[in-house]
Amino acid sequence: MKKTFGNIAVAIIVLLGFVLSLSSCYETHYYHRYNHHTQGWYEHRHMPPPAGVNFEINVYDRHHRH
Repeated sequence: MKKTFGNIAVAIIVLLGFVLSLSSCYETHYYHRYNHHTQGWYEHRHMPPPAGVNFEINVYDRHHRH
């Protein structure tokens, strides 16, 4: 009985580790797909951003203006 409980506990820990590793892969994929053109992205490549792009805009402030 103790050996079975130990095997189940090990299996749960391994599955949790696997799920956590998959979530980090998804987060990296999401970042590269949707957020790669940030100010840091252009600075790292020594490229100017496209015309009309302003990184100084505070997107969180847009709903508070009347």
